[in-house]
Amino acid sequence: MADYKYGMNLIRVSNTTAWSSLVPDVIKEFNMPMQNPTKEYPGVITVGSSWNITDPGGPVFTTSRLFESLEEVEEYNHATMNQNKERIELVNSIHERCLSFTFRLSKILINAEYKGSGKPGVLSRNIFKARVGKIDEVIRFLTSYVESLPSDASIPQVSEVTYGSIGVLRLITPYENNIEAELGYEKSRSSWESPEVQKASESIESMVRSVSRILDTNL
Repeated sequence: MADYKYGMNLIRVSNTTAWSSLVPDVIKEFNMPMQNPTKEYPGVITVGSSWNITDPGGPVFTTSRLFESLEEVEEYNHATMNQNKERIELVNSIHERCLSFTFRLSKILINAEYKGSGKPGVLSRNIFKARVGKIDEVIRFLTSYVESLPSDASIPQVSEVTYGSIGVLRLITPYENNIEAELGYEKSRSSWESPEVQKASESIESMVRSVSRILDTNL
């Protein structure tokens, strides 16, 4: 299992009428080299519904890349600023069909490990907003949760957002399909009344969950 230290997300909220045309293009962009055709940045691209019910946009496309060091993050940023002409034209075409796009950088605290029998098909994302001064308590709770999982269960990635909203933690779990994702949700929900969860809830301001379909990955 690779020891990734940082993750970067490009989150695009699509236009409601043009989102379906984005699917082949975002997959093409995901696999298209920037400058160095021999350099591959591991990651995954997903599509799912908007996390914000008041958002007028269409489905949300999230491109996630993983890095083993800040030096790799800098290398990737430099590459995005000096892309070849074909890739620049493709990126501009994609953004013309989006209402917004946002970058997020996160520090990875626990790396994910998929243990399903089939190929992972969806990602379940749980986003926690810690109360001011309580983020370390939420980190301890999430770490304890991961350590308590059965040995045959997939390990979720735990990360702290460092670029964007501060005090945000992400718990991201790969599943084979939506059925498995919902079973995972029901299992975690059954423990909500436990003393550990009740205590942790005092440190959490809000939590949002979404399940997105994996379009492509090179992990």
